[in-house]
Amino acid sequence: MRNTAVIIISFSMIQHSFSTSRKHLQHLVLAGLFLLGACSTQNQSDDESAAKTAKESVLNLKLAAGKTLYESNCAACHDSGSSGAPKLGNKEAWSGRMAEGKDVMIKKAITGIDGKIGMMPPRGGNTSLTDEDVKTVILYMTSKINTSEENTSVESPVL
Repeated sequence: MRNTAVIIISFSMIQHSFSTSRKHLQHLVLAGLFLLGACSTQNQSDDESAAKTAKESVLNLKLAAGKTLYESNCAACHDSGSSGAPKLGNKEAWSGRMAEGKDVMIKKAITGIDGKIGMMPPRGGNTSLTDEDVKTVILYMTSKINTSEENTSVESPVL
């Protein structure tokens, strides 16, 4: 009988100890979840930062591709201003075109221009340029308008 009482008392103590440990364990789990929640905000911020960096990288690649296309297809007229072509980076010469919007500029560059000031053959005279190529060149050229008053260099802007 005495052994039974000791076992019951020991079991009660273990049960009490387990319930106390269980409360501590619950507190530790809640604290851990709280900390993980705080990390989640950081991870979300990291994800947003990574997405922004990826978008900037894509833009930089498009600008670099636009520069290459510009140099091989557009620079002859747009660096010298021949046939009334607005010079690369000349804000005043591009202001009217910019006011029409990029979609109109892209359409005109694809179909060609025969205007009051000058002319441009469709796709700048290179019929192998795709619509996407033309858009990429326009992206590059318009990025140069916002970087200086008169910019005759063809370096990609730093973003």
